[in-house]
Amino acid sequence: MQTLLSPRDVIPFQKPQDSVFSMLITRKISRVITFYLLRFFPRVTPNQVSVSSFVLCCIAVWCFIMPSYAIQFLGVLLLQLSFAVDCSDGEVSRITNQASKFGAWLDSTLDRFKEALMLGSMTWYAYEHIWNDVRMVLIGVVAIVGMLMVSYLREAKKSSWPTQRTSELYITKNIYIGTVDVTIYLVSFAVLVHGHVYALALFALVSIPLMLKQIWSAYRLK
Repeated sequence: MQTLLSPRDVIPFQKPQDSVFSMLITRKISRVITFYLLRFFPRVTPNQVSVSSFVLCCIAVWCFIMPSYAIQFLGVLLLQLSFAVDCSDGEVSRITNQASKFGAWLDSTLDRFKEALMLGSMTWYAYEHIWNDVRMVLIGVVAIVGMLMVSYLREAKKSSWPTQRTSELYITKNIYIGTVDVTIYLVSFAVLVHGHVYALALFALVSIPLMLKQIWSAYRLK
């Protein structure tokens, strides 16, 4: 394992290509988390970090369905922390040389559960406190299924063409707009401003062109 003297020593072990929110915000937090994790828990494994991120996300979405705004705000903070810890698991795996195919699968699988839980909690809260109508449930279901299909198509393409990435919208050579972190930040913003209905409708709508984009990019790789 590499010797780390400060959080800045984690930087070489972070992904060279990353999403815009991760690059500008989350990776700056995750490198601190990684540094102190390995300092105080030198035997920690990447899979343990992935599971910890999932647990934090579960607590966050539980906060989202509470009527108290203070608890919902706490949930937003926990969701951001969960995302930072999720970024940390890859850093831990590279620093400790514990990268594995199972770890990559676990990380991706837990991300899909997080997406479903985030959108599901928003749907629950919106139905209970904003728009008590079956159409609200329908919008939520379409948003959940649509976004999970986008994730499935992306991961399926990655397994077929593991060395090529063409689905993201690149801003620069190393920075792209990632679906996962945009979802997390949009969910956080929607919870803060009680824009659950609008956010879920947006997820339901954008999932269609995103699915088509994944299919088209896979077709171009054939």
